[in-house]
Amino acid sequence: MKKKELLNRIKLAVQQHDNDAEIYLYGSRARGDNRKNSDWDVLILVDEDKITNRIEDRFRDSLYDIELETGQIISVLIYPKFYWNNKLKHSPLYKNVTHEGIRL
Repeated sequence: MKKKELLNRIKLAVQQHDNDAEIYLYGSRARGDNRKNSDWDVLILVDEDKITNRIEDRFRDSLYDIELETGQIISVLIYPKFYWNNKLKHSPLYKNVTHEGIRL
């Protein structure tokens, strides 16, 4: 499966549960220095006060189906938009996603 097709499937799977979610690819796949077996680092930002198990399961289950079908590993982080833009603004992860991430 081609990169563009996989990213489109990830985007559609996330939007199926939350059409307002922001989705970013970051890490080696975004930079283009990945290896054949590198995972796909995905950040999902949602308009929620906190991330509950129900919210996590909703996204992870859909992405897991893609993993099973494609054999690709999708590593996902899920944060509330407010927390991401305020509490994590000075974190290395925030800087990495801001500078190298690709919004889907």
